[in-house]
Amino acid sequence: MKNLRKIIPIIVVISIVGAIASSVAAAGLLTFGTMTITPTEPAALSTITISIPINGEAPAEVRVTVEECNGNTGVCYPDIQNVSMSLSSPGNYEAEVTLKHADATYITCQVLAKIDGAWESSAKKNVDLSESPNGNNGEDNTTPGFEAVVFVIAIGISLILISRSRVK
Repeated sequence: MKNLRKIIPIIVVISIVGAIASSVAAAGLLTFGTMTITPTEPAALSTITISIPINGEAPAEVRVTVEECNGNTGVCYPDIQNVSMSLSSPGNYEAEVTLKHADATYITCQVLAKIDGAWESSAKKNVDLSESPNGNNGEDNTTPGFEAVVFVIAIGISLILISRSRVK
């Protein structure tokens, strides 16, 4: 029992020192903000702009990786783009990336920042691609409903013919 009373304060002191040391070490690291991709629903083969705020110590280098995938086939293409990002405003980094695959249905982006010789990475972000080059998900922008007019006329003519055949 006496030994336990001696060990508990030592464990408490070691825990406090460890917590303080880890918080001091984490204070100099950088934090990634929310990644923004413009346009929000890009089309395959389009050019996108990726931006992200990074707080904390200024990184020596910032890069973004963009992986194109086809969700229908389950294939992600091996030619992952690794593009350098530039400082567009204080703490905000930006890069333009041109997508390469016409049948890609989504992309996965991740930002990497080099600080003190080590690479820190942001969370990955998946973005669905629109199905058509104009970004309207395959809609042809025509006025719907004209098929219904033809259908109603066909039903009307059918009813007239049926009613005439019963009259005779």
